[in-house]
Parts: sequence; structure tokens; C-alpha cells
Amino acid sequence: MAMKPIRMSLAVIAAVLAVNGAPGSLAAQAEAAAAGAETITAADLRFRIGALAHDSMRGRATPSPELDKAARHIARRFEEFGLQPADGDSYLQAYPLTASRAGAPGRQLVEIDGPGGGALAESDYIAVAGGRGQAAGPLAIVSLTAADPPTGAIALMRVTPEDTRRALESIRGVLESGAVAVLLAIDASDDYFDAIRRFYEGERLSVGVPEELGAPIAFVRASALPETLQAALSAGGSTNAYEATVRTHSEFREERAFNTIGWIEGSDPDLRDEFVVLTAHMDHVGVGRPINGDSIYNGADDDASGTAAIVELAEAFASLETSPRRSIVFMTVSGEERGLLGSAWYAQNPLFPIGATVANLNIDMIGRNWRDTVVAIGRDESTLGTALEETLREHPELGLEMIDDPWPEENFYIRSDHYNFARKGVPILFFFTGTHEDYHGPNDEADRILYEKTARITRLIFHLGRRIADAEGRPEWDPAAYRRVVEGGRG
Repeated sequence: MAMKPIRMSLAVIAAVLAVNGAPGSLAAQAEAAAAGAETITAADLRFRIGALAHDSMRGRATPSPELDKAARHIARRFEEFGLQPADGDSYLQAYPLTASRAGAPGRQLVEIDGPGGGALAESDYIAVAGGRGQAAGPLAIVSLTAADPPTGAIALMRVTPEDTRRALESIRGVLESGAVAVLLAIDASDDYFDAIRRFYEGERLSVGVPEELGAPIAFVRASALPETLQAALSAGGSTNAYEATVRTHSEFREERAFNTIGWIEGSDPDLRDEFVVLTAHMDHVGVGRPINGDSIYNGADDDASGTAAIVELAEAFASLETSPRRSIVFMTVSGEERGLLGSAWYAQNPLFPIGATVANLNIDMIGRNWRDTVVAIGRDESTLGTALEETLREHPELGLEMIDDPWPEENFYIRSDHYNFARKGVPILFFFTGTHEDYHGPNDEADRILYEKTARITRLIFHLGRRIADAEGRPEWDPAAYRRVVEGGRG
């Protein structure tokens, strides 16, 4: 039987180098890295997650006083560790929100004029909060990739459940092209259609000052459309046999929320103006429908686990006597659960240049499921995947196995904050251990977190972040992935 290869941790390597008279700087760097990683402990994570996911935090909804409390709590930790505030003299990046809610069903209407047409039942359409008004005109079938309807037409777009976010992002362009209303025809199960209704008829948040879409917008059940129109829509054709009337109503309110951001300046004069950004979202879904008498949706895994990891990483990097060559940014964002709002605001209003941001390592839900396996979404898209593999080989003491996304049908790639960085051309890795039976429920509590595993994952991200920050070159995209994600958009 062949002997197993001997594998040593950085701490052991440092000791060997020191004994054998290796350059002191190399030994010191290895020792410093090991010591920094050791500041990340299961006990610290238990304390931090317990505080963020406590019932008194009422699920940290965006916006809410409790979420503001979390943001300020994290800011105090950043200050305590000696991080620099990212926004002048403040660790808080405030951003404006518009809250919109669809009006009463009696104020909505979707009516199709043409063969087999008529008014749709209220159960067959969903008025999208944010749009309002009444419009009438010819129906024009347009696609997501070529949304150029005739002026004065009502655009009819066929979307799949996976396309909903991409479709909503394209609505403004459709309206600017001349459409007077938009109908999104979706093939979806009753359960999924009901889920869309709960999301889009309830209060919605959008980034920015109050701004009306200026036109009625609605999802419609594709099977409720006239058969001739369904056929044309499925074939991607056109029709001049139908007109429509669409009426919706929304009410608006101004709000605001915070991102919390601190940073450590790099030690290399030639590289300190480049940035490695570490992110997690500190919000959750707030208070909801009671289940077994519990209405507080604590969000311990989603994503107090990632938020606590960011705080631990900030402490670990701050403990280093010499900071990494590139600067490190630590960011906990809000509004993820309402549509990646905080990271969207940051991507449009960065406090550090996006073009100088060499990588985003995003952490969302790392506290449950497997004890030794982590999903790293995006690792096939850039050389960050290679850096991750090298880091794992160098740290067998972590006992972690990294796998590709086993749930591609869930579209997790577009469902967390790294997505807003990737779309801007920043290479990303998204660390994730999957959803579970307590996902978005009141049982996502702190006592269900696997703290020792969460600590090991956080140490891995520390070592990886340090490797990226100290590397001679920047991470590089795979050209095909860049075309797909950045140039073509990933729906």
C-alpha cells in the first residue's frame, strides 16, 4: 500500500522554516496568517449570529429599526477593529428606497379584444406594484432580447419563471421604446403563480427616489390568453388581431436603508489602489405568518451566518501586523431579500472604483446542511476557481470539499449580492451551503447552526482573500463566461 502524502498547514510550515533558518519574513508571514485565521472561532460566531438572529431583532426586514440597529452594531465592530470608514467619516452608506404597493383589485383590469378575448379573471393576472395608470392599444409580441414594440402598443412578453427578474429589468427600456403598457405572459404552476402574486402585489421596494413607471404593468397567466394569441406567443410570431386595455394602480412611499462598509488599506504602494471586496447581506424577511405560534423569521443561516463571517474576517485581517498588498473592503448590505437592493445601489454608487475591484467574495447561508462540503458558485468563471483550489490544497486542516452548484434549476447565481458585482465585470465567488426546511421560515434559528463548520468556511475565505490580495496579478475571467455574464446578461 502506498503511503499517503504528507500535507502540512501554514502553521507547521512556518515552524519548519523558522527552525531551518529560512528567511524570517516568510516564516513570519505564515505565522501571521495562521494566527489571523485562529481569531475566527466557533464561539465568536455563536455569539455574533445569536445577537443578529435574536427575537428582539424581529427578522431584520428592509427597512426597519432593527435592521438599522444591526447596521450600526456592525459599524461599531468595524471601528473597534480599527477599520477605516468607507464613506467619509461614516461606516454607513445610506441609500434611498421607494416602497410601492398595488392598489385594491377592484381598481385593476386586463382585457383582451379579439378572437376568443374578453376580460381576464382577477385570478389570472397580477398587477405589479410600481406601475399605474390605464392604457389601451394594439398588442405587440416582443421578446426579452429584442424588446422594441411599436409606439402606442401594449407589449406582450413571454417569460419563464427563471426570466422574471430579467423581464422586470427590461421593462423601462420597453416603455422608453414607445410601449404604453407591458403584459408579462408566464407559464407557471399555480403555486409559482401564487408566489409571484404574493411578491408583486405586496409592497415592493426599488432603489432610488420615488419614481413611477408611468404605465400599467401586469403578469398574466399564459393559459388564460386566447388560444390564437397563445399560439403566436409560443411561436415567437406577431399578431395584429388583438388589442388590449390594461389598468393598474399603485401607492408610493419614501424609505431609506444602510449598507455598512469598512476597509483596510493595502500595504503595497503599487497595489493598494486595487480592492478585494467581501460581502454578505445583513437583512432578512422580518415578521411573517405565524407557524406554531412563532411569527419572527430570525434568519440565522440566511444570512446572519454570512454577516457574522464578515465581522470575523474583518477582525482577522485587522489582527495582521502587515496588511495584504491590496486593500480589503468589508461590506454588509441590506435589501438582499427585497431584490438585491443594497448591492445594486453600491454597484451604481461605489465607494471604491468598480474597475479597481479585483474580486468579490460573497457569503450567503454557510451555517447548515453538510459538515464538510461547500458550494462555490462562479468558480468556473475566472481564475478565482484556481486560487480556491490552491488554497484548499494548502489548508487540509480545514477539512473542506468544494463542489459546483448542484441546483442550477434554482438560479442561485442571480439570487445573491455577488450578481451585481459580476454584471459590472468583477470576478466573483459565492460561498453557500444550500437551503433547507427552515429557509425563510421562523425556525431558521441560531441553535440550528453548525458553528464549527461555519468557522472553518470563514477561515477558508480568510486564506483565499489574503491570497487574492497578495497575488502579483488580478483574477481573470474566462472569456466565454465574461460574454455570458457581463456582456450578454445572465437571466
